[in-house]
Amino acid sequence: MGAGQRRPNGPSGGPVSRPATLAIDVAAGFYASLLVAATHYPRPQDLLGPNPPSDKVLHFLAYAGLGVLAAASASARGGWNGPRVTLMALVLAVFAALDEVTQPWFGRAVEGFDWLADLAGLAVGIGVVVLFMSRRAAPASPADRRPTRTPPDNAS
Repeated sequence: MGAGQRRPNGPSGGPVSRPATLAIDVAAGFYASLLVAATHYPRPQDLLGPNPPSDKVLHFLAYAGLGVLAAASASARGGWNGPRVTLMALVLAVFAALDEVTQPWFGRAVEGFDWLADLAGLAVGIGVVVLFMSRRAAPASPADRRPTRTPPDNAS
């Protein structure tokens, strides 16, 4: 495909341009990097300010965002099928586990429930895109179709 050409199977059910696909990929990569930096920051309370939400809620929301971006990236590439979505979810689950187990190197603690919150967030984020894609790809029901007009029968 040349520059500016479109790819099939975009999030809207229509084509996705190469620049749009690249933008989604860059956003997902930047977000994942920011997520790792935030989860490894030695004093997270400095980033969160007074009265932050619970740690588990933050993990859930952060990984839901990652799930949405990763699923949107897969969708924009036209690689949207059950085995690929499952592989993507497994890779993201490993990423979340590595994110959690490397935190002690930065003065943070490993918490299994954080990883479970990460997994729940990933499932919801990916699920949102899966639902969106399935609704966009579903054929219109007969009730949604506009009736066609038949010309009057002039054979009297």
